[in-house]
Amino acid sequence: MDVRLESTTNMSNTRAWRPGSITLLTLACVVLPVQAQQLSVIRPGSFEIGPFLGASYGIDQTRFMGGGNITFAVNKYLLPYAEFSYFPGIGREQTGTFSGTGATFTSRYSIPLSDFHAGVHIRFPIHEKPVVPYGVFGMGALTHFRNNVTETFTDASGNISQLPLTVPGGSNFAINFGGGVRFYLSQHFGLRIEAKAYKPTGVYSQVFGKVEGGFFFQLR
Repeated sequence: MDVRLESTTNMSNTRAWRPGSITLLTLACVVLPVQAQQLSVIRPGSFEIGPFLGASYGIDQTRFMGGGNITFAVNKYLLPYAEFSYFPGIGREQTGTFSGTGATFTSRYSIPLSDFHAGVHIRFPIHEKPVVPYGVFGMGALTHFRNNVTETFTDASGNISQLPLTVPGGSNFAINFGGGVRFYLSQHFGLRIEAKAYKPTGVYSQVFGKVEGGFFFQLR
């Protein structure tokens, strides 16, 4: 009789313990990976690579553009990067005087540009949250190939005339700066939005900008 009573008691304790242990194990399986994910999405030694689409704006009109970049996380704050962007058309503007009359005029035309540059993203983590704002600074070259375009002249009286123009190919040094926000959806995937301004050198040095959005893959 004593043995049976002891066995019944042990079985009762086992049944009472089993649901609690299952609940604890379930919570551990769910909570711990989530906590690990939140702690590891922003990590040094990782690469991010991804495409983006957006729009350029500034001198003449807003136009669609696109490109891609790759970054390497030196630490949780600094990400050196390399980037390529293609602008189907960026407005060019120049003021001059007509020979002979000395009257002033403004000429405008648009050409496609390719942007190759490198720089650094500076992340500002907020308590290891998956939403991370960042600043960006870069420098590189805006390159264009030989193009036949239509140049628009506007004189001091407001008269407008158009002439064909052949623009030779070339490259100009440019710096850019701006900022954005990363949204880390998992350890290896996220979304990014960014806005920046370009300051070219050379004859056509007007500032123009771009706004872009895209996704990225984070590789270890």
